[in-house]
Amino acid sequence: MKFRIILLLFIANSFPSKADSGMWLPLNISQNISEMKKAGLKLGTEDIYSINKVCLKDAVLGLTTEDNSFDSFCSASFISDKGLVVTNYHPMIRYLEELSNADRDFLKFGYWATKQEEETNCRGLQVVQLLKLIDVSNEFNIGTDTLDANEEDAFINKKAKQLISQYTKGTKTEGKVTSFMGGNQFILSIYRIYQDVRMVAAPPMALGKFAGDADNWTWPRHTADFSLLRVYVNEKNEPAKYSKDNVPLKDNPFLKVSTAGVKENDFVMTMGYPARTKLYIPSFAIDFMESTDLPARIKIRGEKLRIINQALDEKPEIKFRYTARVNSITNNYLRWKGELNGLKKMQLTQQKVAEETELMEWINADTKRKEKYGDIIEIQRKIYDDLKPYKVADIYFNESGINGAEIVPFAGKFEKLVQMFRRKNINEKAVAGEVKRLIPLAEMFFKNWDYELDRQMYRNMFHLYYQNVDKKFIAPQMSDALSAYDGDIDKYATAAFEKSILTHPEMIQKFLSQVDSTSLKTLTNDPVYKLALSFYSIYTEKVLNQMNKLNGQQSKYYSVYIDAIVEKNAGKIMSSDANRTQRLSYGTVKGCVPANGMQYNYFTTLDGVFEKRLNNPGNPDYYIPKKIIELYNNKDLGKYAVEGTIRTCFLTNCHTTSANSGSPVLNAKGQLVGLNFDRIAEGVASDYKYLPELSRSVVMDIRYMLFILEKYAPSKQLLDEIKFVK
Repeated sequence: MKFRIILLLFIANSFPSKADSGMWLPLNISQNISEMKKAGLKLGTEDIYSINKVCLKDAVLGLTTEDNSFDSFCSASFISDKGLVVTNYHPMIRYLEELSNADRDFLKFGYWATKQEEETNCRGLQVVQLLKLIDVSNEFNIGTDTLDANEEDAFINKKAKQLISQYTKGTKTEGKVTSFMGGNQFILSIYRIYQDVRMVAAPPMALGKFAGDADNWTWPRHTADFSLLRVYVNEKNEPAKYSKDNVPLKDNPFLKVSTAGVKENDFVMTMGYPARTKLYIPSFAIDFMESTDLPARIKIRGEKLRIINQALDEKPEIKFRYTARVNSITNNYLRWKGELNGLKKMQLTQQKVAEETELMEWINADTKRKEKYGDIIEIQRKIYDDLKPYKVADIYFNESGINGAEIVPFAGKFEKLVQMFRRKNINEKAVAGEVKRLIPLAEMFFKNWDYELDRQMYRNMFHLYYQNVDKKFIAPQMSDALSAYDGDIDKYATAAFEKSILTHPEMIQKFLSQVDSTSLKTLTNDPVYKLALSFYSIYTEKVLNQMNKLNGQQSKYYSVYIDAIVEKNAGKIMSSDANRTQRLSYGTVKGCVPANGMQYNYFTTLDGVFEKRLNNPGNPDYYIPKKIIELYNNKDLGKYAVEGTIRTCFLTNCHTTSANSGSPVLNAKGQLVGLNFDRIAEGVASDYKYLPELSRSVVMDIRYMLFILEKYAPSKQLLDEIKFVK
């Protein structure tokens, strides 16, 4: 058993709104069930969420990593009673890349297991299954009014540990306590976590990421964005770490797959583990997002892409190593550009100011309300102004520091070893164990790393950090490094990489072959190690603690702010922001008019794949596998064809955000009809405010996957395993 406490500082309610703009906790779905039935739902409350019978929540999964067990990076679902899991292709690129080598290029040819022995472990990947949600708010809202922010945090952490232990002790489950509604509500989630997850099937990148990044956040889309995994367990059918003796999970809950498809205005719902929305952050926070936060992130990501793409042009052979990273960088880069454009277009800061003015007028109209809430917006604004330099430092630390050059987090992995030698009594056995851990880690790092590309990244990311954060967040090691080379950052980066043992595989392996107090000085005096650790030290010493202190103050007042909003809108249905807990959103299959004179139809077909290739001759991103061309030309499209073609994707107005990738899209009967994988750029600002006319999610029609399995893939046995609606 282990626990994780998540205290969210800007988790809030949205304004009262149409039901299709909410991301609803399954625990509270009874509040919406009548509206959902009016919209077309054919299920009851307990068909969606129940602790007494199998329901949809049991089959909807989150995918996490072993070092971040509760923060799902995407969503998934069981589609057979033998542990078969379906999710998107794009979050699995990193694992396909790791499994590939010169003789087995799974990105180019796809991954197709035809028997159990060919299903390969995805190292570190976990499947998270929600078992129960428990409202434990009463345990936290007693006796905290007189506590300051630090005391309240300590109380919450202690209480959460006790509750998690109480509900999970003696079970093979794990728990997480999450705050909602500005800290006014606390929910305990009980999970089963599966640690042996194996790759089963994935299409080639030419299908799974057809049109590359050019089509990201756009419509029309024609992407076969799916992959299939399997959960393995021990002989008792219980979660277990990877072992060659493990067997496929059996008798698990699953979704049934419908081949009936969808029509415009059909009821649909999306279930998954969405990451973060910020539907009700105040006007000054939106203004900071527009003026500082998003422009900074876009600038940094744009520079990363420029460096990598230039290197790929010069050395195409390293593309194999950087596919997953380019995909990750580009995804957020384009998303943030869409968010920034959307915020400016809808003038959200001005809208928020108007809403806050109305709120303050309501507060000031009543003496008791004025005593209770005071000038709650202005108080928060002053704290936020103090927070701004720390938030800027936080952005540059994360984006250009530890997530800039790959050598920086690699250097950070040696800090534990260094600390072992700084203890009064050195534990030789522990040192040997840490060295044993680092040797294969270093081998893996250099397998997928390019010296010159990362040197340029190191140089430029350091420059961006140095030029954009407050000078009080510049560590002495950073200033000393530059002054030694008269401020010439290129000379510094070149010399640092030449002298460092961390940039030379043979030198780091030699170091690890015989580590002692003397040889350790080689590492602690290493120029790359010293600079990398200075990022961590300055962040820990001068950014993190102060930022947490101010965030704690802000959080306390924010809870009061939310109280005011709830009271003002008493009796109206309100949904909480996404925060990586399981959620359900619902709406309809629907196209849109993104701009004057433009019309987005609600679905696309395989015909569009060939149209895009015709319009982009010679562009490798629009390559179509030969077998698909043959099937199309011969009209050999199988039983999943509709009107002589294959439906590839469709649009819904379900409210989604990041980590909804892979979320099952279900029809009115709770049957799987598609996989959510993207949004259109025109509506991506829905993280801040849902726009009924523009907020559209992009879904792969499940029949596109079935067509590929039936006619293209060698893994045809999977069609016999998938549970279909009769």
